Amino acid sequence: MHRVQVWAELSDQHYRAYECEAKRRGVKVEELVEQTVNCLLRELERDEENGCGPEHLISAS
Repeated sequence: MHRVQVWAELSDQHYRAYECEAKRRGVKVEELVEQTVNCLLRELERDEENGCGPEHLISAS
């Protein structure tokens, strides 16, 4: 497995929501965002394996 460092842009509203949730969980905002991104990437990989990944979305446009 490879690790890639990325930057994420969040609206003020979403950042505050992540900030509150991170505080509730006792973690850093960055950790919570990382968990969210990893979850979304796993979902994308599953969709690709099932034939409905980004290629499917792009070709449907």
